Amino acid sequence: MSELDIVERAYGCAFCYTGREQAAAQHIERICDNTRAIVAQQVKVRTIKKETFTETKVLYPGYVFFEAPVHEKSFLRIHKEENVISILKSEKGEWQLYGNDAKLVQWLFSYGGLISFSQAYQEGDRIKIISGPLKDMEHNIIRVDKRLKGAQVLMTFCGREIPTWLRYELVEKIE
Repeated sequence: MSELDIVERAYGCAFCYTGREQAAAQHIERICDNTRAIVAQQVKVRTIKKETFTETKVLYPGYVFFEAPVHEKSFLRIHKEENVISILKSEKGEWQLYGNDAKLVQWLFSYGGLISFSQAYQEGDRIKIISGPLKDMEHNIIRVDKRLKGAQVLMTFCGREIPTWLRYELVEKIE
């Protein structure tokens, strides 16, 4: 059993320079003991001149999420020169995220920070999500575009609802 398994963990968020999220995540992991940092990314499909391809984009530009021991204090050593502007803190001055914000970051960590395609099958006039990130968010799907094979979900972070399109692939229903 590693030390990561024994110590109580919490989730936090750092505000950083847009476009420097990966460097900021690496800096946080280097400075802070027993801390994992991720940049939330999303696989997107683009079509240019009738050619379709996938690309990975940062889902929340300017933000890095991290998982650390609850009583971690080394965040105080993080400086702007290292791409991190600040660690987001509550009104009480705590770096730990709570409630839905913590659940969102935990969900992002469960997918390694990379939100890829979900799988679904068609059921009459609707789709049923059977795997991937949309399965976890089925109750939050607000719009489905069958032609583009995408679903819009509401992702809530820091009290703001952020509409986000995620892709799904239709698969054969298993009986």
